[in-house]
Amino acid sequence: MQNVVQRPIRQWGLDKKQVVEKIADIRFLYRPEIIARDGRYVAYENRVICDCYSGLEWLPGPDRDINWEEGCRWVSNLSTGGGGWRLPMLGELKGLFKKNKAGDNLSPLFDISATDVWSCETEDESSAWGFNFLPGNQFWTYKTCSTRFRVLAVRLRKYHAFERKSKMRAD
Repeated sequence: MQNVVQRPIRQWGLDKKQVVEKIADIRFLYRPEIIARDGRYVAYENRVICDCYSGLEWLPGPDRDINWEEGCRWVSNLSTGGGGWRLPMLGELKGLFKKNKAGDNLSPLFDISATDVWSCETEDESSAWGFNFLPGNQFWTYKTCSTRFRVLAVRLRKYHAFERKSKMRAD
């Protein structure tokens, strides 16, 4: 059996022009600028908030009353930071909650004014689960309810990958 180091290296057979053409089509990762830090969280200029402990990225929705179906539509149309967003599960929302004497149980980087946030979990066709950040409890209510409700989008950390074509030219 051959030693791995002694194996012959396979040649790809690209000439110099083909290599330059391949390099010109490389897509680069774009990481937006950090605008704020809060110990556990890092906020970027595109409004994405990275949770450094859980490895999740969050994107606060519009700061207005929103029902569950509007929230689902908003999340499904998101393309910020490369897409892949969804409504959070109750456990993920509970992970954001931190009991605090000052009453701000959600990091101020999220910048949402209401206390109730929708989750993706539903009770039946007409009701869904929400999470209240004031006392830190979960509850279910009708999907048509919008008073004091906000929406957060979540995804696994993508390191803010945006595709941008290189400006290199093949000469």
